[in-house]
Amino acid sequence: MCVVALAHRVHPDWPLILIGNRDEFHARPAAPLAIWDDGSGIVAGRDLQAGGTWLGVHAPSGRVVVVTNVRGALPDPTKDSRGALVVDMLRGAGGFADPAAGDLGRFNAFNLFAVGDSAARLLSNRPAPQIAALAPGVHALANEPIDQPCPRAERLRTALDAVVGAGADPEGMLDTLMATSDPALFLRGDVYGTRASTLVAVAADGGVRMIERRYEAGGRPAGTTALEFRIG
Repeated sequence: MCVVALAHRVHPDWPLILIGNRDEFHARPAAPLAIWDDGSGIVAGRDLQAGGTWLGVHAPSGRVVVVTNVRGALPDPTKDSRGALVVDMLRGAGGFADPAAGDLGRFNAFNLFAVGDSAARLLSNRPAPQIAALAPGVHALANEPIDQPCPRAERLRTALDAVVGAGADPEGMLDTLMATSDPALFLRGDVYGTRASTLVAVAADGGVRMIERRYEAGGRPAGTTALEFRIG
């Protein structure tokens, strides 16, 4: 996931909204959004190369986690999987279920939003490992270190902030912002580009609307999955 925005406890109908694009090589295999069949309670797409995920919801607990990589740092194949970090944090079990700042250097460069128990956190290991609580509001991440300005993230944050301010249905963002030819948000490359646009919207009563729109090379639509379920 390369650009993502989070609205945390500010929309009148949806206390949690998460929307973003996953940009990746088109040749990297991935499974569509689904309820995982391993009994974990995770609802997510799946990276079939490393086995983890970039964005997911843990239906029993309501935890939501999303990760982006950070450009400018060469990946080290000996590092632990960022997708596995997301899975452990979603399940609340495993070696990285509740990572400390000292654990974050074990992964290649990343930024991460984690929401659970009505609290939201930012985790990052660029420019240095840190874990910070997020106040209610609209926040955004992309592929830049968190101490650097990122016009792409700010564009999405501003758009989600407008949806929040209007009390509007967040699903419209998938049409008006995520599936456009604007390279600021949607990448139409033949080798590398936007693979999926995903919306997670959690209502005050615990109902969840989760939509994934998938794309192949050149930005051609490759299918949509829309799920509704409850947390807890």
